[in-house]
Amino acid sequence: MKKQKNILIVDDNKGVLTALQLLLKPHFNEITTLSSPVSLPSRLRENKPHVVLLDMNFTSGINTGNEGLYWLHEIRKLAPELPVILFTAYADIDLAVRGIKEGATDFIVKPWDNQRLIDTLLHAASPQTGKNRRDPCLCRKRCIGARAALWNRYAHL
Repeated sequence: MKKQKNILIVDDNKGVLTALQLLLKPHFNEITTLSSPVSLPSRLRENKPHVVLLDMNFTSGINTGNEGLYWLHEIRKLAPELPVILFTAYADIDLAVRGIKEGATDFIVKPWDNQRLIDTLLHAASPQTGKNRRDPCLCRKRCIGARAALWNRYAHL
C-alpha cells in the first residue's frame, strides 16, 4: 500500500496517541500527534494534514463534547474543506448528529474497531471523496456506533 497521506491526531490521552501511531503507521506517510489542541492552528498550517482525528474532551471531568466542537469550528475557519473525524468515549446519538451537522466528516466512538477506524480515516483523506467528504448522506451510510434509522430520527434537528 502506498502511503501518501498525512494525519493530525489530537487527543489528551498519551496512551491513545501511542496506540493510534502504531495502528496508523502502515497507512499514513506522516502522523502528527498533539496532546492539547492549543497548538492546533499552527500545526494545521505547518503540517497540512489530509485528515484530522479530533478528540472531543480535553479538560478532566468534562465530557460534554463542547471542547471538540469548539475546535472543530476553529478548524473549519482555517481549513473549511479539511475532513475532521470526531473521536470520543463519551458518545451518544445527539452528540454525533450535532458534530456532523456542525461540519465533522464522521464520528467514531472509543474504544474503536481498528479496521473501521482505518477505513474511515483513509476514506476521509482520499482525494476521490472530494466535495462529498462532508456529505451527511455518506456519513449516514457509514456512521459508526449509530444505526441509520436513529440518524433519520434526529436528522431534522
